[in-house]
Amino acid sequence: MSKFARIAALLCAAALMGQTNAPVTIRLSASPVDDVMPVLYAQRAGLFRQAGLNVTMDRANSGAAISAAVAGGSVDIGKGNIVSIVAGHARGIPLVLVAPAAIYDPKAPDAALLVAASSNLRTAGDLAGKTVGTPALNDLNSMATLAWMEANKADPHSISFVEIPFPALDAALETGRVQAIAQVKPFISDAVDSGKARVLGLTYSAVASRFLESAWFASTDYVAKNKDVVAKFQRIVAQASAYTNAHQSETVDLLATWAGIDPQRAARVPRIVTGITLQARDIQPVIDIAAKYNVIPKPFDAREIMAQ
Repeated sequence: MSKFARIAALLCAAALMGQTNAPVTIRLSASPVDDVMPVLYAQRAGLFRQAGLNVTMDRANSGAAISAAVAGGSVDIGKGNIVSIVAGHARGIPLVLVAPAAIYDPKAPDAALLVAASSNLRTAGDLAGKTVGTPALNDLNSMATLAWMEANKADPHSISFVEIPFPALDAALETGRVQAIAQVKPFISDAVDSGKARVLGLTYSAVASRFLESAWFASTDYVAKNKDVVAKFQRIVAQASAYTNAHQSETVDLLATWAGIDPQRAARVPRIVTGITLQARDIQPVIDIAAKYNVIPKPFDAREIMAQ
C-alpha cells in the first residue's frame, strides 16, 4: 500500500469513528407542567450528553397533539397524560410507554377541580348543567372529573367539557367562559394563591389512590429501531427522577422557565412526584376508567402498552 493510500485509509477510519461517536438526537415534546423535571434536570446536568444523546424538547398544549406528533414521526418521544396513549392503543395506534412521568399521590395532590372564588358552586351536584374547561377532551382530567362526580353521587353526564390549553384555563374561569376547570400544578397554586379561584374537589382521587398520571411514550416502530437509545433514555430518566424527587428545590428555576411562571411563585408550588420505573399496577386503573366512560371500547392488560 502506498503512503497516500495509507493516509487515505486512516482518514476514512477517523471519519467513520467520528460518525460512530456522534451523539444521537432525540426529539421530545411535552406540555408545560412540572412532570418534565427529570428530563430538564438531566439536560442541564449533562446526563444525556454523557450517554451520547442530544435531547431537544418542544412545548405542546395537550397530550392528544403530542400523540399525533409521535405517531406521525415528527417527534421521537412525547410526554402526555396516560389516557391519550390508552385511547390510541384501543384505536390501533402503535404507541407504547417508555418511562414514567407523574405519579398520583393523594398526600400531595397535583390536580384539582377549581371554581371561581366568588362562585356559589359548592358540591358536585351544583355542577349540573355547567361547563368545565379541560386541556383535551377525553383526557385524564375530564375522565377524573366524571369519576369524581359519580363518587360524589352526582350525574357525570350532567356536565359538558370545552378544550382549553393549561395556561389559558385560569383566564377562562376568571372571565366566566367556563364555570369550573380541571387544572394541574403549578397552575393550581397560581389561581388559588391569587385569590381568584378555590378548590372544589380532588378529582384524581376518584381514579385510584395511586396511579401513573403521565408518561413518556414512543411509537412501536421507533422503539424497535432504537432499542439502545430508548434503554439509555429510560435509565437516565430513572436516575434523574430519583434525584429530583429528593432535591426539588434545585429545579425551581427550571419549573419557572418551563411553565412560564414567576420564580417566586415557582418556589412556593407543591411539586409533582415522578415515577422511577414503569409498573403495570400503576397504569391499569387508568385503562379501567377509560373503558368505564367509553373512551375505549373495553379494558385491556396494561402490559400491552409498556415498551419491552
